[in-house]
Amino acid sequence: MNNSQRPWPATRELARRVAGARDIGPAALARAREAVVDTLGVTLAGMPDESARLALRLAREEGGGEAATVLGGGGRTSASWATFVNGVAGHALDFDDVDFVMTGHPSVTLVSALIALAEERRLSGTAVLASYAVGFELLHTLGRALLPNHYRRGFHATSTLGSVGAAGACAHLMGLGAKETANALALAASEAAGLVCNFGTMTKPFHAGQAARAGLVAARLAEMGFTAAYDALETGYAGAMAAEGIGPGVENFAGWEAAVSGWGEPWDIEAGVCVKIHPCCAMTHPGIDAMLDLCEREGIRPEEVETLGARASAMTLKVLRYQKATTGLEGKFSMPFCLSSAVLDGKVGIAQFEEDRVARSEMRALQDRVEFELDPELAAEDPESERTAVWVRLRDGREVAAIGEIARGHIDNPIPEAEFREKFLECAGVLLSEQRARAAWEGWRGMEAATDVGELMPLLAP
Repeated sequence: MNNSQRPWPATRELARRVAGARDIGPAALARAREAVVDTLGVTLAGMPDESARLALRLAREEGGGEAATVLGGGGRTSASWATFVNGVAGHALDFDDVDFVMTGHPSVTLVSALIALAEERRLSGTAVLASYAVGFELLHTLGRALLPNHYRRGFHATSTLGSVGAAGACAHLMGLGAKETANALALAASEAAGLVCNFGTMTKPFHAGQAARAGLVAARLAEMGFTAAYDALETGYAGAMAAEGIGPGVENFAGWEAAVSGWGEPWDIEAGVCVKIHPCCAMTHPGIDAMLDLCEREGIRPEEVETLGARASAMTLKVLRYQKATTGLEGKFSMPFCLSSAVLDGKVGIAQFEEDRVARSEMRALQDRVEFELDPELAAEDPESERTAVWVRLRDGREVAAIGEIARGHIDNPIPEAEFREKFLECAGVLLSEQRARAAWEGWRGMEAATDVGELMPLLAP
């Protein structure tokens, strides 16, 4: 291979940029803080979930030390095991934020790893926020380079991109040089794994916890001198994760040079990240919002509904793989279940995915009357679109319809500060008293003032 054929040096160039990132401005820090606070809230809410309880059990059996905190009164363990448990809990309810450049959940991996590492090393809140901004920038670069083919092939980007993003964020927080950061990124690329086919099971939150832990471990090993391939991202990672086939030139498949061209000020996090107001897959949200608005506008009562349905993109149908949900986890990836919850309860919140609510006879009956099908126009125009058209046919013969374009909480349709705070207090209130939840909100909203993040961790304990 001559020099003109060599793949663009993504691993070394990204490592140089991560290691050299300085002077993260106040706008980026403020947006990063919002993401951290939201993630801590949903992590508290996810701690009672069975997946988080099993992760904590494993950490207690195999973990060691007392360097970092498991949120919600889970005790202390090593930084890597705390990262794992908090990461699983943070994604257990699918209530954590989402991003449509990386096509996954950025904050659950970044925050879980950075908070544990900062607590272990007694680093400041501002340092955490700066490293979050750098990790977010890295995730966007990976997303622009590898997607959409990466997702189409069945990989879960929260995990596969998340491990590398977390490694870069941790390397930045640790102050590693370009050489060590390159090793961290390359090592994390070998740890990258996660399959969309596991959506609707405990393995999806496992993806988040494992990716966060993998990134932290990669950065710590690189700090110790652990080595990895200098070209891992541009060759093996891109070829395995994004290419449609193998053969000559596959190492040049990803568009790395274009993906990294916008690196830096203004940092991508300044545009914000999509905050969820429903604890389920983001692809359900436009449909849920449209159905809730339709029911309110038309005064629809459940007993009046004959049938209902939704038409959406090819990607939406692929991701929402359960036509009829029998468990809460399946319900998070079932458009029929989410629309039925909107009609029956007028809300799609944490309670709607509890097993007794899923098993209701009226829920089973209504799900049987939901049609969920491909929108031919979207199939031709934008197979990854979030747009969802919903309709309801009433027993009196009327049919009403609505279209969900951009979900509430999306960066192009943000929720007000009061609603953001309300979400945090609701989530934190799963484990904390109202007074402690309010104290946690106030304390973490001012995390830049903390010279040691560890000082804020008691606010997240019952």
